[in-house]
Order: sequence, then C-alpha cells, then structure tokens
Amino acid sequence: MKKLIYFLGCFILVSCGTDEPIIEKEKAKPDSSYTVEAKHLAVKDLKDLTDGKGILGIFFVPEMLIVSKMDSTNLYHVAEKMADGFVTVNKDIARMKAKINGSPGVIYYNNDSANFIFECVVPIEQMPKVEPKNSKIVVLEEGNMLVYNYYGHPDGLYDVYGEINNYCKENKLEHVGPMREFYVTDGSTEPDKNKWLTRIILPVK
Repeated sequence: MKKLIYFLGCFILVSCGTDEPIIEKEKAKPDSSYTVEAKHLAVKDLKDLTDGKGILGIFFVPEMLIVSKMDSTNLYHVAEKMADGFVTVNKDIARMKAKINGSPGVIYYNNDSANFIFECVVPIEQMPKVEPKNSKIVVLEEGNMLVYNYYGHPDGLYDVYGEINNYCKENKLEHVGPMREFYVTDGSTEPDKNKWLTRIILPVK
C-alpha cells in the first residue's frame, strides 16, 4: 500500500502539464537578466544550490550525461521494475568502467496506472569507450528547472508533489519536461529514513 501511495503521488506532478509523455525541449542558456514571468522569479546558478528544504527556486541546470534504462509496467509493479532497472544500469556502468558523477534517479514520463513509463538513470563523468550492453547512454538537456529538496520517508513525497503542483499553478509556471527525481542520500549508509534527501527537479518556463 505504501508503494501505491508513493507512485500515486508521482502522478499528481507528472500530470501538472499534460497526460501525454513529455519530451524535453532544447533551451538556450539564459543570461544574467533572465527572469520567469510569474512573480519575476530570477533563475539562479546551480552552483548556488543549498541544502535547504522545500522549494529552493528556479535554477539553470546544465546538460547531464547519464546511463539509463527505460521501462514501463502497471502501478503495482513499478518498485520491482525500478529495482531491476538500477541493477541493469549499475552492471553496465561497472562493465564500461565509467565513473559515477552524482546521485541515481528516476524520470517520470506519464500518469497511466496501467502502463506507467519511467527511466532509471545514473549520471556518469564522461562518455565511456565501451557501449552499454543492456542500457543506453543519454544526454539530458539543459534548462530552467524548479528544484525541491525533500528530507524524509519516501511516503511523504505524495504531499510534496501536491505542493509543487500548487506552486506551479500559483506562479503560472508551465511544466515543459519530464520530472526528474534524484535520491541524494545513500540508504545503505543512512538507516534513518527521516534524513533521506530526495531532490526533485522539474523543467519549467
């Protein structure tokens, strides 16, 4: 039941802009005077990202080189499929001798409970010389993104998605790409789930 609640929460945010799968669009890097129309929210540099909680602002996120495994399943088997996806990605990273460059994450593409589409991703430092066997190498496009830091048990993400959805509506921010969710805290080394940091990144304009 907890897994079901968690992924229903994902649907709230994924459906903020559209019910169809969303493909990220290429964006030009803004200059220092760039602002978002709604309430004139200035776009910040990602290096200014803090370890604060909640909505941290809108940041320019550069391209990200990742190893990924896309999959789909019904709502009740998402957790199992995601676990398999990360095993596949990590095996290929080890095989390619690639260096991990950040936290693992998931990208959500739709809100169909019968065929939920998602992508397990792990950032890497540079393009490997060897091709992955069961996954693929992708460059996530740069863009302006709303960043939210959530500390706590994954079950609490349900309320977070609702908060982000309301924030976008209040500030007239349009959801223009699939939501990215990164698991910053390593659960194998931090047993207290209340201290787990999940960073949600949502492309907006």
